Amino acid sequence: MNVTVKEVAGNATVLAGGSGLGRKVASPQVCTPELSSAPSWRCMTSSVVHLLPSQISYLCSLPKRERLRLVSAIIRQKPACIVVSSGTVCKELLDKTEAAAITVLKTGSVSKMARVIASKLAPQISLHGVLVEIFGLGTLIVGESAIGKSEAALDLVLRGHKLVADDIVILEKTSNEISGRATDMGADLLQIRGLGIINISALYGESATVNSCKIGLVVELEEWKRGHHYALIGLRERRYKLLGVNLPYLKLPVKTGRNMATIIEVAARNQMLKNKGIYTAREINRKLTKRLAG
Repeated sequence: MNVTVKEVAGNATVLAGGSGLGRKVASPQVCTPELSSAPSWRCMTSSVVHLLPSQISYLCSLPKRERLRLVSAIIRQKPACIVVSSGTVCKELLDKTEAAAITVLKTGSVSKMARVIASKLAPQISLHGVLVEIFGLGTLIVGESAIGKSEAALDLVLRGHKLVADDIVILEKTSNEISGRATDMGADLLQIRGLGIINISALYGESATVNSCKIGLVVELEEWKRGHHYALIGLRERRYKLLGVNLPYLKLPVKTGRNMATIIEVAARNQMLKNKGIYTAREINRKLTKRLAG
């Protein structure tokens, strides 16, 4: 994805190099170099470079010749732009960046700018499935078409949980977490075979939907297969890899008479217990092993 300095600048004030607002930002990380240590400059190229107040003061304290040398060295790294949050920026930096068409921005919201950059440049994919927030836990439901994902999601909404996305889920990686949301056209919508597309927010109120959430569990629905082995105790912890992140994963068989919404809801509750370090299956296995050993 191509992101320009202008797109991430927001309400920041342009101090110099306004002609460089079209420069591309290539890195999702904001670089905060130590000007006295050249090895820390490696992250500068095509990145948003934040000069901390201490670094601005250091630059201004140098003799003019040394200051010009240091500013020229920074510009040779070709940063996407330079951001300052406070302090007086020396004239040499402003003049050199103006000539090199490298924008210098001043803002009190560097953290907000960093979040915008990360969200725009975060790795992103789309996946066929349904995403529901159950007790605050983002639960991604996947499986073959017509297996009952949307119907289970509708039942979960009726239980008070929140729909995030149906059919196409946009997944983004930030740090080591995966978040999901709906497409622009798919927000609040749920498709039920035989009924058509319904607007969950209009039917059940805005509290029945949420724009996005972090995914903490992946549940795959599949047709019940006679003779197939399914977990009865749950000792094995399985994982589902999305964008390089391993997420807790369950495969649930769908069979006539099984209430999948109830099972998915319980699975989410159980995962929340595991997140707190409470593993029921392991505890039962430990007690059983102890008894057999005695």
